[in-house]
Amino acid sequence: MRKRYSWLALLALGACLNPSLQAAEESAEQWLKGRLASASQSSFSGHSVLLTGGRMVSLKVYHAPIDGEVWERVVHMSGEPAEIIRQGAAVYCLHPRQATGVAVKAPVSRWTALDQSMQSVTRYYRFERAGVERVAGRESVRLNLSPLDSHRYGYSLWLDTQSGVILRSQTLPSSGEALEVFEYVNINLDQPLTASDFEPGQGLTRAQSSTRSDGDSQALPADHWVPGWLPEGFVESQRVARFPGQGQVSTRAYTDGLASFTVFHEPRSEPISENVSAHGATVAVHRNIPGAMVTVVGEIPMATAQRIAASVKPLAPAP
Repeated sequence: MRKRYSWLALLALGACLNPSLQAAEESAEQWLKGRLASASQSSFSGHSVLLTGGRMVSLKVYHAPIDGEVWERVVHMSGEPAEIIRQGAAVYCLHPRQATGVAVKAPVSRWTALDQSMQSVTRYYRFERAGVERVAGRESVRLNLSPLDSHRYGYSLWLDTQSGVILRSQTLPSSGEALEVFEYVNINLDQPLTASDFEPGQGLTRAQSSTRSDGDSQALPADHWVPGWLPEGFVESQRVARFPGQGQVSTRAYTDGLASFTVFHEPRSEPISENVSAHGATVAVHRNIPGAMVTVVGEIPMATAQRIAASVKPLAPAP
C-alpha cells in the first residue's frame, strides 16, 4: 500500500510541475486565451518566414508592451524594403517613396488581439489540441481551429509552451494545402525592447493609416450604402474613413474576431471590368452596381466574398 501511495504522490507532483498535464484539465479555448494574454505582454524579436500565394517573404518581427499598449514592427528582409508598424490601435504601412510593391502583412496582430474576442470566436470555430511539436527549436502546443460553417477558413496554431507566443500558424481552406504559413525560424524571448526599436528604417515613408480619431475631418460615415448580407457573426469593426489619394472611395470593415474583410464603394459613371483574384488567403472581388464599383477584400472564401459583393445596395435617404 505504501508503494502504491508513493506512485500516486509522484503522479500528483508531476501534474503540478507539468504545464501540459494542467492544460489537459482546461478547455482548448480557455488554455488559448490564457496563453495569448500572457504572450501579448511578452517582449521579443525574431526572424520569420511567410509563405503566401506561392511567394516566400523573410521578415523580422519586434513585439513589446510600450506605454501601456502593444507595439509591433514587421520588417521585410527580402524584396523591396517595407515595414508595418502597429502602436496600439494605430497601424502604419511604410515603404520607399518610389516602391512598386506592397508590404505583406504577417498575421502577428491578428493573434495578439484574438484573446480580446475569444468569447465571440468560440461561437464560430471548434478548438482542439493536437499534441506537442518543436518550432524554432522550442516546444510548442498545436491547436486546430475549425470553422463551423463554410464562410471562414480554418487555422492551426503552434504556441510556445512557456511564453504562449505563437511560433507558427497556418490558414487552411476546407480542403487542400494551406493557403498561408507563418513561422519563426528563431526567436529571442524576454528581450528588453524600447520605443527606439519600433522606429522605421531609413528612407521609409508612411503610406497610409488604417485608423482615425473621431475628430478626423476626413473620416465620413458611409451613410449611402450597406451590404445586404453578411455571414453570421461578422460585425462592423471600425467606422469608415477616407485616406489621402482615396478620392470618393468609402469603406466598411467587418470581423468575427478572427477573420476579417473590407468592402470598398467607389462612385463611377461607367462600369469597368468585373474580376476576382486570390493571393494566398486573401481574395478580392470587383463588381459593378448602378453608379459605383464595389470591391470586397479579405481573408474569407471566394464564394463568401462574391455573395457579399452581390448584396451591396444603396440606403434610402433619410426622410
